[in-house]
Amino acid sequence: MQYPNLDDIGRRPQQYWNVDGLPEVIMGLLWMLWGGAWLFGETLPHDWRWNLYWMFTPLVLVLTGCAAVWATKWLKARYTFPRTGYVDWKEPSRATRLAAGGLALVTAMILVTILRAGGDARQHTAPVLGVILSLAFVVASIRQRAPHLLALAGVALALGVALGSVGGGWTTANWLFVWLGAASAVVGVVRLARFIRKHPRPSLGEA
Repeated sequence: MQYPNLDDIGRRPQQYWNVDGLPEVIMGLLWMLWGGAWLFGETLPHDWRWNLYWMFTPLVLVLTGCAAVWATKWLKARYTFPRTGYVDWKEPSRATRLAAGGLALVTAMILVTILRAGGDARQHTAPVLGVILSLAFVVASIRQRAPHLLALAGVALALGVALGSVGGGWTTANWLFVWLGAASAVVGVVRLARFIRKHPRPSLGEA
């Protein structure tokens, strides 16, 4: 008698959650909003009337984060659940595991190099954030069995290095969120289109 793999069963909801590209779309739009909000605030004059913007901006960011979770669940209930209901768990290939390990090693080496570098620490904000986000995508890709997240890990690393060479401190860090959010939204839209094409909504007679 073959007993079920409880770890595999416990991870199935994660696979189901990432099957349609909606989380990447919502996350990308949210990061673009967050980065854009801070960039817009940096253009405002240093006047007491504009201080209200900075007072309410953190609250707005928190509320939009909560709204993003609600929006993702609502969209999945409307577009994903009627089409699939369950998604088979796919084991990562050997090539995917090697790519994840190699990318994690490279990002770790870059992070050590950045932290050991001298100069104004603010100039390293974008590279450090890029490396951290890249590692986060690698870990999420392995844990959730989602190879497409490795592409976003590469984008985060490339943006961090590119923006770090420009300088600009926190400004480039905000641009990192904007461009990485745009990349995430594009990946999500492509995956969502493929998902809808592969899983058409059943007609009433088939339900």
